[in-house]
Amino acid sequence: MPIQGNEITSIIIFGTILGFCLVGFVVGMVLLYQRRQHNFLREMTLLKQRHEQQILRERILVQERTMTHIAAELHDGINQQLQVIKLTVGSARSILQKPEAKSLLIDAANSLGTTILDISRLTKTLHTEKAEKLNLEFSISNELERLRNSGKFKVTFEYPSSNFQVKFNDATNIFLFRMFQESISNIIKHAHATAIHILLQFPEENKFELCIQDNGVGFVVKENVDEGSKNTGIGLINLKNRAKMIGAEIEISSILEQGTEIKIILPIRNTNILQQNTDI
Repeated sequence: MPIQGNEITSIIIFGTILGFCLVGFVVGMVLLYQRRQHNFLREMTLLKQRHEQQILRERILVQERTMTHIAAELHDGINQQLQVIKLTVGSARSILQKPEAKSLLIDAANSLGTTILDISRLTKTLHTEKAEKLNLEFSISNELERLRNSGKFKVTFEYPSSNFQVKFNDATNIFLFRMFQESISNIIKHAHATAIHILLQFPEENKFELCIQDNGVGFVVKENVDEGSKNTGIGLINLKNRAKMIGAEIEISSILEQGTEIKIILPIRNTNILQQNTDI
């Protein structure tokens, strides 16, 4: 029995619909596979980032424990010995009669007193628990006072009194302070600077900046900062690692024979870096 025209049309329409369904099914499976692959890659990336952050966190915790141990040793060991030496010098000064001997012992006693004070200040900046209890401005001021007393640097410090001020939690404070210390250490070691300027500011309502400037010899940023560069030092690596842990960014600009500026930029939208129950 011959196939009628309307049956042929129905077969064609059915075949077309079936073909579209098959194509749609294949496309859907491909899209589903791509989405699952994308989700898998995203999960793997997140796991990798978390693993790297965990490694960085453990490394930084070890550094903090080491500095706390050194601070304790300075306070309990060397500081105690210097105190005893100071008392001994004081006793000897009262016994000796020659004016020149007394003068030398007075100078020695004064030097010991200065050394004891310096060690006391140093233990405060090294000891993590003590540094956490102090606010960032006070901790930086204490460190800068040590630089001023050295007589090698002209030091200036600016910080805001605007309504944008926020209170960071202890962990964020200690990370920012350690990054400040690392920057100052780099200046002392490499910059040959005579002036250091520190600025804390909130250029925007949701942004905090810690700026460290010096008038030293400067350097070529691309050769010394870019990842993979053989000239990148441990100090800059530590700076980047600590910044990454609190979601901060590092901007470094430098001009040869004019100086360097390091900006630590911290968005404050993330409440994990803030003290709890604190008004912004």
